[in-house]
Amino acid sequence: MRKIFWILSLLTTSILCAQSTDFTLGHPVYPIVEMEDIRSNDGFNTTMKPFSRMEVYGLLGENMSPYTRKELREYTSDSARSRMPILGRFFKYPADLIYYEDDKLDLHVNPVLQFSYGKTNDALGSSYVNSRGAEIRGRIDKKVAFYTMLTENQARYPEYVNDVRDSTLVVPYEGFWKQYATTGVDFFRAQGYIDFGFTQSISAQLGFGKHFVGNGIRSLILSDYANNYPYLRINTTTKIFDYTNIFAEQIAGVRGGTFGLEGSGGFEKKYMAFHHLNMKIKPNLHIGLFESVMYGDSTGGLKVEYLNPIIFYRAVEQQNGSEDNALIGLDFKWNIKQRVSLYGQLVIDEMIIGEVLAGDGWWGNKQGFQLGAKYVDPFGVKDLMVQGEINRVRPYMYAHEDGFTSYSHYNLSLAHPLGANFTEYIGRANYRLNDQWSFEGVLMKATYGNDIGDVNYGRDILKNYIFRIPNGSGGSQEFGNEHLQGNKTNLTMLFFRTSYMARHNLFIDADITLRNESDSNGFIDTSTSVLGLSLRWNVPSRTYLF
Repeated sequence: MRKIFWILSLLTTSILCAQSTDFTLGHPVYPIVEMEDIRSNDGFNTTMKPFSRMEVYGLLGENMSPYTRKELREYTSDSARSRMPILGRFFKYPADLIYYEDDKLDLHVNPVLQFSYGKTNDALGSSYVNSRGAEIRGRIDKKVAFYTMLTENQARYPEYVNDVRDSTLVVPYEGFWKQYATTGVDFFRAQGYIDFGFTQSISAQLGFGKHFVGNGIRSLILSDYANNYPYLRINTTTKIFDYTNIFAEQIAGVRGGTFGLEGSGGFEKKYMAFHHLNMKIKPNLHIGLFESVMYGDSTGGLKVEYLNPIIFYRAVEQQNGSEDNALIGLDFKWNIKQRVSLYGQLVIDEMIIGEVLAGDGWWGNKQGFQLGAKYVDPFGVKDLMVQGEINRVRPYMYAHEDGFTSYSHYNLSLAHPLGANFTEYIGRANYRLNDQWSFEGVLMKATYGNDIGDVNYGRDILKNYIFRIPNGSGGSQEFGNEHLQGNKTNLTMLFFRTSYMARHNLFIDADITLRNESDSNGFIDTSTSVLGLSLRWNVPSRTYLF
């Protein structure tokens, strides 16, 4: 990463162009943008997330609710003031604790708070989240944008979330943690970046955070399930295509136990190079091509050849002797008649057409696909969006020889939370009654093939894919592999949440989670229910659907 920082410092000597901060992933503006994109013919790129505030303003224009006008005040010049600012200084404007603006600086400072409690039917009996922190964002000379957020957190999750922590040593979505009060965890959450433009069409962001690629509920390309990571992102935007490069430093593996993660010695690092080309065939039809490569070893170090932003990574990986893990694929979004959006993804880890057509279960046929649809304002109900999708990933997808090259970060998948060797059907409904009231419901049903004992049936992406199902001769089975092989397990989840915004970005949530998991061999048979209440202030909503 030092080489990237050095190159970046040279580039910043050029003339900078106007820039913007992003909406954090999970922000309430996302369903608003998705619905407006389907209704419009503006060709907004909804595939690469997070969204830029400036680009969202360009999409919404004057077609905004009071909520979005306040969120985009630096562009809308919304003059609505709070009725009762605190001490005459704080919350002069509803969206910000502190807001300052002159011809050089635009500054927004806000508290970040979350207090959640859940009643669970598991052995713990309850769950909670207690988060406190601050968020700062702004622009300097309208050419350099900056953002930082830091929270200190204590939490106790339902047992099914703790099962993930116990098996991976990592709390889903989070990073370094320590045990808290025997059954809980304590961790910091930090993210931040600076963003600047080199030309009207090319910009860069240097930060510590995460991304989400796709139009679905899930992503098979790059999701926000794992911890934040340091990255350099370069965006190139034109009328006919958008091109995104991400160069990131990842963690190959962690060490720890029930006490938390080890706080000394350092975790071994690896690197990811990623690029995505979004082609605007028509304003309502976008087709994307992507490629990524994961590489690293115990000696560390960047490979300069992967820093080329327009090279074909798979060709470079072959030139290096195919020691790295390269993925390729495509995605699409097709908005139809300003009411329906079809979308999908195809990801290829490895594929030989002859082996696919032979149908003999070669283990190296590693692909995944997603297909989904969104329907806006069905039955004449304004601001209702219903969505459904299927995700299917074959065994051994994303896995490689070790943690340095598996498609993972901090021991968690960079794509789907279920890893590989699964089929999932998931549906969601979002209804925004007005700026104050919103409702969300999700139904998910998945089947996956789990490992039995020490035998690798292809779900765990952290396991070495060289050692698979034994063939009886001291090696691993080459053929005869089937989708959902292993201990077939069924998972069903239902989630519903009602949110009321008491003041700007201060939400009171009531939610229910129902989860049932059982397998064909009788090893697993659990039913979990969580009834929750939350107070969130400038904290994005989050669901634990796995």
